[in-house]
Amino acid sequence: MGTAGQHPAERGAPLALCVIGCGPRGASLVERILANVPALYGDRPLALHLVDPYPPGAGRTWHTDQPGLLWMNSAADQVTVYPDATVDCAGPPRPGPTTAAWLDGPLHDGAYAARRDQGRYLRRFFAEVTAAAPASVRLHLHRARAVDLRRTDDGRQEVLLDSGRPVRADRVVLAQGHPDVLPEPAPPGLLRIGPGPADPAALERIPPGAPVLARGLGLVFIDCLALLTEGRGGRFVRTPEGPLRYLPSGREPRLYAGSRRGVPLPPKPAPDPAGPSAAEEPARFATAAACRAALDRPGADFDRDLWPLFRAELGWWHYRALFAAAPERTRMTWPDFDAQYAVLVTDAGRLAKLAAAAVPDPADRLDLDRLAAPLAGRTFADSHDLQRQLRAHLVTTLRRRTGPAAGTERALVDALRRTGEIVEELWRAGDLAGTALVDALRRLALGTFLSSGPPPLRAAQLLALAEAGIVTFTGPDLRVTADRDAFRATSPAVPGTVHEAAVLLDARLAMPAPDRLADPLLRALWRRGELAPTPGGEGAALPRLDGPALHPVDADGAVHRDRFVLGPAQFPRPGANATALRQTDALARRLLTGG
Repeated sequence: MGTAGQHPAERGAPLALCVIGCGPRGASLVERILANVPALYGDRPLALHLVDPYPPGAGRTWHTDQPGLLWMNSAADQVTVYPDATVDCAGPPRPGPTTAAWLDGPLHDGAYAARRDQGRYLRRFFAEVTAAAPASVRLHLHRARAVDLRRTDDGRQEVLLDSGRPVRADRVVLAQGHPDVLPEPAPPGLLRIGPGPADPAALERIPPGAPVLARGLGLVFIDCLALLTEGRGGRFVRTPEGPLRYLPSGREPRLYAGSRRGVPLPPKPAPDPAGPSAAEEPARFATAAACRAALDRPGADFDRDLWPLFRAELGWWHYRALFAAAPERTRMTWPDFDAQYAVLVTDAGRLAKLAAAAVPDPADRLDLDRLAAPLAGRTFADSHDLQRQLRAHLVTTLRRRTGPAAGTERALVDALRRTGEIVEELWRAGDLAGTALVDALRRLALGTFLSSGPPPLRAAQLLALAEAGIVTFTGPDLRVTADRDAFRATSPAVPGTVHEAAVLLDARLAMPAPDRLADPLLRALWRRGELAPTPGGEGAALPRLDGPALHPVDADGAVHRDRFVLGPAQFPRPGANATALRQTDALARRLLTGG
């Protein structure tokens, strides 16, 4: 099952590749295929099929007709899709502009592009690279949805489209991005929206002034807030004292919002006034080589053998930034601290003692547990007590991420991104599996929480909305139930408080179980066992892959060597030897050589 049939050259036919999904990841792969064709495939004919119902390059998430109120959460000067000279890839580089350089105009909150403008950048990238395609490549764009993938009698594959005529291919790549989830029905008379990205049309169904329970306090929630407030005519104004104030239009709903942690994502730290560095320093302790050496130990355990390296990595970047930005808040020189830190790197207890001796104020020390769960173990007298304390928490968090401490916060966020990329590399290479993968994904949730927040202005707006009574927080460990009359939200941290509404907004991107996937192609492959779960994936639609080649492994353990799964990834950063670009280059070369 997992072996391709007769080679195209033996049939006298050109090699046919099919990429399903042509958003940023698919477009990056197309660029790498075209860049590698001259050296690896010469002037032999090649058919390249691209299947996506959305415009190529932008795809579903970055389509260019979405509201301008929806922003990116990555600074535009730190976003690229062009592989520059720092990318360690075998194919030729293709330098190009960042999003900020290409837009060459004002950005939201001084640093962030609207998503529709990012879509324009991506569509221009796709048009540029395909216009320069070698003459031997015939490009076929199918503005359709793939609904199934079957094997044919001659050993090839057939991609079935909802537009009718199927696509025949020798090698197929699944690059659909973050999977959508089938909506769950609501009881009659109640309205449920999501889970999934903010949907402007669905949000229009919420009546003005209606109470709404919101599950999730991340980026989807921030997007929904923008559409339900500014998008309905409300305005934010700056007071003489400085803080933002919200002037309602009267058309807003009232949102009662909570999540597992009960607090919103911290905003992205303010950009470095000196601008981004041209190149990026590598990891100090949690290098891929050090992690592989730890995994090679008999009975290797992620929490015991790898997490100390990652924790030390995060601490080192945090303290280096603190010593540089505020030496007056320390009792030791950086060279002395650095030398002792390197000796004690995997001894958490002694590292904590070193930090206490060198940094007198506990607020300046890195406490990952406190950052990961700010409300853990706390109980509030009532909802008013919770609102007061959460607003104070938002003020403090916003000050730390935009004020004098922003450099230390930036260092931690950058370190979290570095360690996340290393875990991704280890997983894709097959080094992380089973319980080690489960533990790694659990630890990675910390990085997502601390480093994936909105622009600072959006956090200030959320604070203004909370002060205006548009947003009421429900507390941590949110539980939502429903009956025929209403949805009800409770939190054990606020005993006796119940919030009720006829509308539930599932403001989150959930990783669904296979049978909840909205994509008909993925659902069919999972149903037939042609995709199988990653060991330890806890029921989520996270397919098992055969190491760095990205071949899917089916339920019987067979490897489908003519299929590839190119999962979603964060946008590459310029000058950073981005993992995502190294991955698409390696995959492009496998597609062309059959390796």
